[in-house]
Amino acid sequence: MTITPEQIKFRSGKIGASSMGQAIGRGYGTSTRAELFHRMKGEMPPVVETMAMRTGNHMESQVLYEYNLQTGRNAVEFPETQVHPDEPRIICHCDGIVWLDEANGIADRLIEIKNVGHRMLPKWEQGVPEYYWVQGCGQSMLTGIKKVDFVAYFGGNDLKVFEVEYTDEDHAALYDGLKDFLCYIDNDEEPPHVIADLPNLDKYYEVTDESVQDNGISAKSDELVFLKNKVKVSKEDKDRMAELEFVIKEHMGGKTSLVNSAGIPIFTWKKGKDKEVVDWEKLCFWVLGQQSPAKPEDFERVKRDFTTTKTGNRTFLCKIKD
Repeated sequence: MTITPEQIKFRSGKIGASSMGQAIGRGYGTSTRAELFHRMKGEMPPVVETMAMRTGNHMESQVLYEYNLQTGRNAVEFPETQVHPDEPRIICHCDGIVWLDEANGIADRLIEIKNVGHRMLPKWEQGVPEYYWVQGCGQSMLTGIKKVDFVAYFGGNDLKVFEVEYTDEDHAALYDGLKDFLCYIDNDEEPPHVIADLPNLDKYYEVTDESVQDNGISAKSDELVFLKNKVKVSKEDKDRMAELEFVIKEHMGGKTSLVNSAGIPIFTWKKGKDKEVVDWEKLCFWVLGQQSPAKPEDFERVKRDFTTTKTGNRTFLCKIKD
């Protein structure tokens, strides 16, 4: 179910069940170990809540109700935060639970709701996707409840229930993987990058206005120059370009220019200027809520409170043109 603002604050600097797949290198898309490392250190932009996220949260109670109708069980919400007894940075929030004897704390199974939509149906054709399977394993580990029902709502009348039962071995393997990740946090050592980190590499480095020579990667930089100057680019070309760009950006790190042996720039990766962004909607609500017209100095003070700094993006450019 939707977690409270207090629970969101409590999650800061911890690994929740939804991030456990990411922590052990089984995340979806750009949810990598390096991304989670920087997020836990407060170095990534905050996640912006979308309409899809808000709608999904709002529908969870209805999906739980439909699950009960479909299965004949009596699942209820289970809002309590679970914390690992040996590692308080490993936590979870469960959506629901089916009790056998609530008075004595005996449960039959947990419920994990996924309001995923029809377009994600192919990813569920072989069962629960791995990154969600790990999430359920974390919830099972922290509660000691071996059975987890994944309730996936794909839209319309399409509600599917995937029953999973975890073992002590599953719990132990996950805990070891999470502890390995926390070693990176404790040692302030960034996990190795993978190609899925490519969209976020610009946020991982501290930028310095310096150049670096293409020693050891000149063949790859030449190949990328060739592909970027092609008139027609195939899907295979785009995949190869992503691989090459990843290698080159890893080589450049925080440097803004890659040069050849003659000192001629081949690629630049410069950072744009930071800019201040005012949340005018919140500021207008504040003005409308005042009993009397706001004084100019009060308006400016509150305006600063609703102003955040948007970090400039780094732009990767090829400087060699055919």
